[in-house]
Amino acid sequence: MNTISKQQEKSPEITSEKLFLRTDRWYRILKSISLLYRWELIHSKDNLIRLLQMQQSWLAQQHYRTDDTLLDQLTSSLPLLDRQPRIWSCMHIGPYGMVARALMVLGRKLAILLREDVYEKQGQIYRQQYKLSFGREATAAELLFIKADRGNPLLKLREALRRGYDVIIFIDGQLRIGDLSRGWARIKLHDTDLLLREGVTALAHWTGMPIRPLIVTTIAGQIKLRITEDFCVKSKADYSVAMQYIIELLRDLDVEELLQWECLPAIFEGQADPAEMKLRDAIWLPFLAGDTGMLFDIATGFSASIGPKEFEIACQKFKEIGVIT
Repeated sequence: MNTISKQQEKSPEITSEKLFLRTDRWYRILKSISLLYRWELIHSKDNLIRLLQMQQSWLAQQHYRTDDTLLDQLTSSLPLLDRQPRIWSCMHIGPYGMVARALMVLGRKLAILLREDVYEKQGQIYRQQYKLSFGREATAAELLFIKADRGNPLLKLREALRRGYDVIIFIDGQLRIGDLSRGWARIKLHDTDLLLREGVTALAHWTGMPIRPLIVTTIAGQIKLRITEDFCVKSKADYSVAMQYIIELLRDLDVEELLQWECLPAIFEGQADPAEMKLRDAIWLPFLAGDTGMLFDIATGFSASIGPKEFEIACQKFKEIGVIT
């Protein structure tokens, strides 16, 4: 968010309820809401207020849910599978950590591709989930982790498939906006060009194993599963088609579900200059930069500092509509 400095009379009084307006969580919410507004998925101010409240509620939850009711819903929603190993193409949306646990419960042995920066933390979470389901630690023959940024992970994943493991790949683990280069696919989503690594399609091509895309979200405490048919990659010409096939699941999501995507702030930050985009009416939301009261325009991504009285008025309005408590 760009900051436009302006002379301040004095810093606004920082109460506990206002401290939320300078948290990383609130900054993420502003970026996510701004992106959805630019994508023309937010159609009214009432809709905006409701989504702000929903986003706060979602970010306060655990992404790796241990709710057995939700787990039962997910396992019963998954289609019957033959014993052929599959490549599960997932995204960091909703309670995505439950996908692995559901497949464990269904008797699949898993190889999960993880970035090195989250390898230890997420690996431990998956081990805990296995123990929750089976009352014991998983063995390497049941649960395997492969680092995405060390050695040649595709060779290790190919070997895992050969040994009968299902592979889980989060295709948005490496997502960026910019110039296309080798090994990346350009995907269009709501008029935004995204670049995703083609590793999942290359793996499917080399091994002859199908890709099964799926997304899990929650609405009103209920699991909502989006899953497609197996996609077989027969040649390099299929790579970009397969990647677009995978990303199409995102188009089926309601905006309340799309808010559960962890990548929204990163996409916002990588977008083109607002001057090059179709602009909508300005809507200014308050935040704190240090002790300075600010307003952020979700239409342009620009921000400006305001006086303490104006900031107090903005916060009071937010309190009245239940956005801050």
